Amino acid sequence: MINNMGAIVAEMQKLQQELKNKTVEINEGDGVFSIVMNGQQQVLDAKFGPGALDPGNVEALEIIVASAINKAIVESKNMLKNEIMKLTGGMNLPNISGLF
Repeated sequence: MINNMGAIVAEMQKLQQELKNKTVEINEGDGVFSIVMNGQQQVLDAKFGPGALDPGNVEALEIIVASAINKAIVESKNMLKNEIMKLTGGMNLPNISGLF
């Protein structure tokens, strides 16, 4: 395992770059709000559907946006975990700060 650590580190660095191009998309509130986030938890796009900006729906919209962002973060982190598991052949690595 120690002999493979250099290769694993190199592959992790490569994966980190690839995660910029891997995305998750979350739609909340029947199309009221959607968000696209990459594997580095960067928001790439956010859109509001028709009627989303009705002044009478501000509180509901805030809840929908917060929920969508939280779900996108969770899915993006799960995508990262799955990619790391593929890379390491399922090897259980210690929780590396900032990855999960």
